[in-house]
Amino acid sequence: MKQTKAGLIVLFIICVLMVTGCNNNEIQALKKENDDLKIRLAKYEKVEENTQQKSEKEEIFDTPPVELTSIEFDKSGVTSVTVVFKNTSPKTLDAIEFVILQFDNLGRPAYRFNDKSHGNVTGELLLQENAQENKIIKGAWTLFNTERSTKGKVVIKQVHYTDNSSWVNQKFTEQINKEKDKL
Repeated sequence: MKQTKAGLIVLFIICVLMVTGCNNNEIQALKKENDDLKIRLAKYEKVEENTQQKSEKEEIFDTPPVELTSIEFDKSGVTSVTVVFKNTSPKTLDAIEFVILQFDNLGRPAYRFNDKSHGNVTGELLLQENAQENKIIKGAWTLFNTERSTKGKVVIKQVHYTDNSSWVNQKFTEQINKEKDKL
């Protein structure tokens, strides 16, 4: 129905133009407007193409392409933590960004300065090392003001690959908020 109306309107405009005619200035103005519209369309198509290429480089799925194989806290001085991941992706990774949720031996949140207002979530940690499929990647950090931290779990924010693509955890903040209060 809409197409029929649109077709009739176009046909009417063509008939009016044929009967009344267009002067040269009107034709030139229409050509300029047509050229401008072509340029704008080309720009929009380029933006759409770039957006599609970007989304193809970011892999989005629920399960991280790495597996936490161990997390160990060392209490022999200032608290330190060592994490070990296994690359479960067929791609070679070169970076993992994550946070650690800290707990005490009873599974309660271990807050910095023993103060709930400081939280039990580390800042974002970055482990940078190449690891091929099924290979291990390991890193260690010092955790200041966390005397009670003896256990933990990891929430991964993103994994970066050597081909410059990334896996991104779209539920990173939501996952932290859901898991930070229980081991």
